[in-house]
Formats: sequence, structure tokens, C-alpha cells
Amino acid sequence: MSIQPVYAKPHEEPLQRIVLTLLAPKIQEQINRYYKDKLTVSPTFSPFLGGTNLDVEYHPSHIDVHVKTIPYVGPHLDVGMDSMRFRIDNTGTVMVLEYKHIRDYELPPNWQHIIKTSFNLRVR
Repeated sequence: MSIQPVYAKPHEEPLQRIVLTLLAPKIQEQINRYYKDKLTVSPTFSPFLGGTNLDVEYHPSHIDVHVKTIPYVGPHLDVGMDSMRFRIDNTGTVMVLEYKHIRDYELPPNWQHIIKTSFNLRVR
């Protein structure tokens, strides 16, 4: 009996779930870094509840991963939309290639107190 290898395609849900699970700490780190000067609380993201898109590109020496996510505070109040690109080399090292803040979302009046002075979360 021989064991046959199984290959996941880049857009299959199990592969995307594995990649997002492994990258979750790096994704949260980038979110924390961007929003630390804007909000008094750090937003989070839900990799498996919607609001996060993933694109995976395979190369012989590395994997490039593009993540688009909508961080939120409290009871899923969206604060913005962000895009990140990571490179995972064949040793498992993860490098952040890019972080782009795409847009802000306005918080409701009862959440305005978390906005740091001189920063407004508004759709741009």
C-alpha cells in the first residue's frame, strides 16, 4: 500500500482556513500597529465569520498571501478596511510585504469615545 499525496488548490476553503489560522497573529499585529494611534482599543478581525478575503499565490521558493479584512470593535462595529501582503518562504518565515489602509468607517455615537483626538473614522 502506498500513500498518495493530496494537494490543495489555492482557493479551496480548507487551505484558506489553514493559511488564515497560521497568519492570524501576524494579521492582528499589523492591525494593532495601524490603529494604535487612532483608537484607544485595538480592533480585531474574524478570519472565519466573513469580512476577510484571501488570495494565495504559489512560487517555487515562497508563497505570497494577500489578505483583505475589515477590523471591528465591540459588537462587530466595522472601523475600516485594510489590505496586507505576506510572503512565507520555504523555511516557514513570514515577512510582511505591505499594509494598506483602504478606508475608514464611521463609528456610532456611543462608540466615538474610543477615537483618539484629531482622528475621525469616516468613509473616504
